[in-house]
This record gives sequence, C-alpha cells and structure tokens, in this order.
Amino acid sequence: MIRIMLVDDHTLVREALRTVLDQDSGMQVVAEVGDGDTALGAAAELAPDVVVMDVALPGLSGIETTRRLLTRHPAIRVLALSTYLDRRIIQQMLDAGASGYIAKSAAGAELKQGIRNVVNGRSYLCSEVAALVADGLRDRGAATSPEALSRREIQVATLLAEGKSAPDIAAELHIAASTVDVHRRNLMRKLDLHNVVELTRYAIRNGLIQP
Repeated sequence: MIRIMLVDDHTLVREALRTVLDQDSGMQVVAEVGDGDTALGAAAELAPDVVVMDVALPGLSGIETTRRLLTRHPAIRVLALSTYLDRRIIQQMLDAGASGYIAKSAAGAELKQGIRNVVNGRSYLCSEVAALVADGLRDRGAATSPEALSRREIQVATLLAEGKSAPDIAAELHIAASTVDVHRRNLMRKLDLHNVVELTRYAIRNGLIQP
C-alpha cells in the first residue's frame, strides 16, 4: 500500500485528488493539508511514502517545503503538482529534490502513474513538463556527447537514468557505493546537470536508454 499525503491550499483540489486516488486499491491518502508548515509536521508524524506537493502555497512555498521536508526525511518522495509550467519554477522544484512534476491539467491521467514511478525510485515528468525540461537543457548547451564521459561514468549514468539506486549500481558493477557517488558527481559536473530527472532526459536524447 502506497501511503500518500496531499499538500494543496485548495480544498476542492485536494478532494478531487483524493477521489482519483481512492479508486486505486494500492494507494491510501493518509493526510490532506493546506500549507507547508502543516505538511512538515504531518510528514514527521505520519511518514508517508509520497507527498503530492503544490508549488504555490501560503507561507512556505512548495519549493521550500520540499527542500526542508527532504532534508529531514530523505526517504520520502515528492511529486510536484502545479498549474505552473514555467521552466524556472520547474527547475527550482526539481533542484529542491522533487522526483517528478505533473501539470494539474494532466493530473487525472498521470497522477497515479507518477506516484508509482517516484515511490519506486524513478523520476516522472508529464509530457508538457518533459518538453520544457528538454528545451531548457538544450538552451543551456547541455548536449555534451557521451564520448566526453569515461566508460564507467556512462555505465553509472545509464543505470541512474533507469532508476537504480547507488547500492544497486554498486552491486551490479562490483564497486563501492561511495565510488558510485563519485562517478555521479563527476558526470553531473561534466554534463552541467543537476538531478536525476535531467540525467534521464540526457540519457534518452543520447540513446543510452529507451524512453
């Protein structure tokens, strides 16, 4: 059972999201809150698996709430859900640690799939957001060829983009988890990427993994 907390300042939105999620027997909404401070307290008490987080909240923004939440509870996954389709806001949310970002207009079709992805350690972007992120990478010139990476960095990049954890990668490549972290930092620096979502887009564009 995937335990979910909804964070949105609009009661009707929370009720609509709960209605969608209640149709899935593998998901349970354990809390609905309307602001960031309450979300931080509820997360500490209830330890949900996934927090569906609005970006625009009264008081603490969804971005800052996500940053504080994941600093305190790194095992929780955050899935952003917002009307904002501004590339800078999306990037800030991902940089804060969100594992995915879904436009509210796509919530009915993609919310449950996004939740399943992030709870299993994978990233998830709805199609509108994925296009914006990819455009942003191209605009920043982050189209560095895989040839600029070492063979081991390409292996690590591919496995990270497939959603595997550092311990899983370490076991598969027969190296220490700390070595995986070193390779991850190096390849992110070389490619000017900032999170696994961006890395996944890079891997798809360069044929390292299939979309």
